[in-house]
Amino acid sequence: MNHLKSYGILFTALILTSCALTRPQLPEVNLPPERMLETGYSFVPLNEKGWMIAGRDSHQLALMKSGTHPDETFAVQATPYRLPAFKTSEEFINLLKAGQDKDTNSQRFNILKYEVTADTTKTSFCARTHMMAEDRGVVKGPEKLSMMILEAITLTCAHPKDNSIAINLVYSHRYYPGQSDPAFVDKASIVLNSLEFSDF
Repeated sequence: MNHLKSYGILFTALILTSCALTRPQLPEVNLPPERMLETGYSFVPLNEKGWMIAGRDSHQLALMKSGTHPDETFAVQATPYRLPAFKTSEEFINLLKAGQDKDTNSQRFNILKYEVTADTTKTSFCARTHMMAEDRGVVKGPEKLSMMILEAITLTCAHPKDNSIAINLVYSHRYYPGQSDPAFVDKASIVLNSLEFSDF
């Protein structure tokens, strides 16, 4: 994993959800979903129709799904990345905040909500981030832009076998104001809670 980036990128989910599903040739996720195995970790997608594999290699995985409203998209992305040295949960969370702040495009995204809390459900240093932002760069045709809401819940854990590597698992939803998914938090929890670690 020597090619991994220095910091985790919370807003990689924004890249996925900023594009409509225009590639019908993308492979679909089988139902019922099976555990998706990557190098060092795995997780289980939601048991819903319409999820597609937008990109995958031995380290990273991106899933996408169209919503019922125009331009609405859901995404799941799992990404490993390099962590600077840390010793405590507080230092771990501060590293996440610094990295996520660095990777946020403030010209495009107006942050409405940003919460980071320690997560003790795994046998490792973990934190959950709940972010909501106005995405002011949604392309709606030639040179036309529109505003949508991007909401993402992220579970980031230092790998228990090597805490210089973090696993970032994100569940996100992009929607127009007033069209949020009332089950968003519950669905995100199902995906994030399924995260398991394995050997590299």
